[in-house]
Parts: sequence; structure tokens; C-alpha cells
Amino acid sequence: MLVVCPNPTVDRQVFLAALEPGTVLRAGANKAFAAGKAVSAARGSLANGARPEVHVLLPDEGAEWYEAALHAEGMNLVSHRYPGIVRETVLVYEESGRVTVINGNGALVERERWYEFVRAVCARILPGGWVVCSGSFPPGIDEADITDFVTRVARAGGKLALDTGPAWLAAGIAGRPMLVSPNLAEAEAVLSRTDAPEPVEPGADALRRAELAAIKLQSRGVHYVTVTAGAAGVAWATPDGTGRLAGIEVEVRNPIGAGDAFMGGMVSWLEVGWSFPEAVRWGMATACAAIGQWSPGAASAEDAARYHARLSPNGATA
Repeated sequence: MLVVCPNPTVDRQVFLAALEPGTVLRAGANKAFAAGKAVSAARGSLANGARPEVHVLLPDEGAEWYEAALHAEGMNLVSHRYPGIVRETVLVYEESGRVTVINGNGALVERERWYEFVRAVCARILPGGWVVCSGSFPPGIDEADITDFVTRVARAGGKLALDTGPAWLAAGIAGRPMLVSPNLAEAEAVLSRTDAPEPVEPGADALRRAELAAIKLQSRGVHYVTVTAGAAGVAWATPDGTGRLAGIEVEVRNPIGAGDAFMGGMVSWLEVGWSFPEAVRWGMATACAAIGQWSPGAASAEDAARYHARLSPNGATA
């Protein structure tokens, strides 16, 4: 499996009693992690026995810390450097459980450097191999570049699993990836052609809405679609039908990165030939395990197996 991270970030976690805009506050604690949605997906795949090759388009300034942090985790990291500063994401965790996320944009990448990166990734694709690409794209990359990237992966023989923001996802779908896995807010934004601020909680009737969104996205020519709906669970649509898997109660530390862990866990099992509903079940188990960790997307194999046992196959409908 290849994992492609086009716009890495450093997650700066700040812990407060309560966020009070317009005031000077002192954090109770701080944490920092090398991150990016694709990196979180790679962590999820590691918990399921996969050994992904992780390709990161990485700005020079701040790269040494970022690389060292992922190497320390045992990540098989391939850095593709370019001029700029590694972006940062600020996550504010309040004692109430509310989380506020402020995403940086990333460093501007020249188009020729982008295409060098794409060619390098495509050269590593094995025929029929899965390629996971998650997260935002850096400034300088437009929708046509993203559609082109998707088609290049397919021409190289790869099965692309794509998870990105609404505008980028719409461009990616135009290139016909093998799988897309947006969350409910992203899926509905693509379908409605809007780009409203994304809530952390999916809202009422989430699982039914997720299934409807999956069906509509799958009709656009994507082979597999999963739509995650936070604590409500996940729904999917494939050529063989649709299904849902309800969420279960878990201890929550950090909900950020759970959807990415889901993607990494799911694709790990698709890669070795498991059925789609069973791969989804493992993806959900990995997401449940990741929620209990501060490192985004991280999960242990033991915790994933424990949650997998709780997610009865009878809980999935198809």
C-alpha cells in the first residue's frame, strides 16, 4: 500500500478549561504531532498489520522535526522536499469536550514540483495495489491537477482511495477513483455544491443521510463509497449494494483523525482480499481504537481487535 500526503501539517493540541475568544488564556497542557490526514490513515493501517510506504510532499522549513517524529513511530517515510514552511493545525480541546480546529493552508508549491511528486508516486505503484490519498492539497494545485492526479494513479495500475475536502473531492471524483471516503458534512457539501464550515458532530438522522449520500456519490462512477458519520457510524454503497454499520459507545480522548484511521484500517483489509462489509467493520474498529489516543489516527492492534469483536456482523445491514 502507498499512502500519499500532499499537504502535511503539525498538529498543535492546546488544552483549556474553556475557550474564551478575545481574552488571554493559559493552556493547561500542549502536545504536538507530525500529522496530515494521510499520515493518520497510515497510522490506522499500521494497527492492522499493513506496512505502508508513506510519500509526503514536505516543505523544507520544519522538515527535520517532522521526519524524525514519524521515523520514531516506525513509519516507512519517503520525503519529497520543496521550499516553504510546514503548515500547522491548532486544535483546542475544552473540558466540556468541545473541539475547535484551525487548519493552516500550507506552502505554495510550483506546478512542476507537484508533477515531479506525482510521477515519483506513480513510479512506486504496483499493478492492482491500493493508494491512499487523504487531506487537503497545497496552494498552487487546482482542481484540474487533482483530476489529473487521480487518472494518473489509475493509468499506473493503482486503486486510489481518496478522502479530501468538498471542492477537491468533486475534482477527484471526475477522475473516477476506486474509492472515496468523505465524512457526512463533506459528502453533503459535494452533492449540494456548497462549502459551509464543517461541524465536528454530524447532527440528527446522520446514518440515514450518510447512506443516501453514499448512494448518490457512487452513482457518479466511483466503485466504492463510504460516508462516515461520527459516533452514528458509517454507511456505504458499492456495485453489490448498500449498507450501514452503527457506531458503538467508546471512551473519547481525541475524535480528530478517527475518519482517517477508518480509511487506513479499511483499505488494509481490502488489500488482502476481505469482503467490503468486513473491511468496513475493521475500519470502524480502528477508528474506535484511535479515538482513545491523542496521536491523530493512532491505534493499537489489540484495541482494534477488541472493538472489532464488539462490532457484530449483525450490526451491519446490506
